Amino acid sequence: MVRQAIISGGVAYHYGLIQPGQPFAGFEVLDVGDLAGVDLNRYDLVVVPRSTDGEALRARRYQIARFLDQGGVLLAFGELWADWFPGCRWEEECVEDTLEPVVTAPDHPIVAGFSATELHWHPARERWCCHGHLVAPPGAEVLVRNARGDPWLYVDRVSTNGVIVATSNLDPDTHTFHGSAVARRFLDNLLDWARAEAAASRSRRGSHPRKIAGLYSGVHFQHAFYDDPEFAPAFAVLPVWELEAVDLNDYAALWVPRESNQTLLTRNRAKIQAYLQAGGILVCFEEVNQPWLPVGTWQPERPNLDTLTLGNHPLVAGLTVDDVRWHSHGRYERHPNAQVLVGDGDGAVLLFLDEQTFPGAVLAGTMDPDCHAGFGTETTRPLLRAILGWLERQKRLAPAVKATAAS
Repeated sequence: MVRQAIISGGVAYHYGLIQPGQPFAGFEVLDVGDLAGVDLNRYDLVVVPRSTDGEALRARRYQIARFLDQGGVLLAFGELWADWFPGCRWEEECVEDTLEPVVTAPDHPIVAGFSATELHWHPARERWCCHGHLVAPPGAEVLVRNARGDPWLYVDRVSTNGVIVATSNLDPDTHTFHGSAVARRFLDNLLDWARAEAAASRSRRGSHPRKIAGLYSGVHFQHAFYDDPEFAPAFAVLPVWELEAVDLNDYAALWVPRESNQTLLTRNRAKIQAYLQAGGILVCFEEVNQPWLPVGTWQPERPNLDTLTLGNHPLVAGLTVDDVRWHSHGRYERHPNAQVLVGDGDGAVLLFLDEQTFPGAVLAGTMDPDCHAGFGTETTRPLLRAILGWLERQKRLAPAVKATAAS
């Protein structure tokens, strides 16, 4: 059975449409203000009605992107001005938005049986209850547009691993609430189509490679690192405020960059340890002076960068000492379960890998290559590429490991 939710902004018709006999009566209602505490990946279909708080949605844009990465189906209605989902771009009303639209794909199940006249719900008076139009991302299928060519409704299967239906001037939720029989018929038809898509989404979820959950504390260089053209495809950005609700097992690894919010990491240390116990991988470049990291002891002392050595491990096999020499934010003490990947020859550890304490692994260091990449340097990219290559190899090995354990 499809699990479906509606994100409510508390607006009158949001409340009205969830009542018995109304289109969203069978949906779980999620308050937009509480969204950070919800694991959206539990749902197959999410609807965001018109006039939901755009600022709050913008703050949860990474959460919605992760839901779509998992193969979910999103229906977004209204003035989508806050750019809160991938590929989203809205523009204000033009004269053509007041005129009868053009149905560009009349055989598509969403619009089949509806004429352009039936879908013209707003009077032909400029700025009289019109909701603007959209700019469809490349590859999206435009089903309804205005006479100028601007989309009113599109289906996007290319921006994410999921399916997005975005519609602006064609707002069936509002008009259903206000008694339009055509809008109600259109909305019911759209929801039937979306449920069928959501039922199929489970196969997409199983076939899509898992991403790395990149913890994000709103720091400039973290944003730039996760937005870097080379590294961005590997990451699903995880704002630290959403850490408590998320299921980390949906992700190939958890990446904690330097200058992360350690107060919230400490609050979630049991969750992180459970993730490692379940076989997860933690990558950490933080200065760990609060007790959230399950292994390793960080100290603020500087290592000797003139005597660096590389360990004997595939992760660093392709690197030279010059590839890891810039500076270090402290040092780790040696511990028996960890293999030293970068050390200074005097006992200080700059990067270690612990694959023994838990079924999963901890890769932790004091060299902040993510920070420097976020600031635009090329120096730290070889190490980052080596780490991401190692993580990719772990992902490819994961199914075989699980199969061996099951047998």
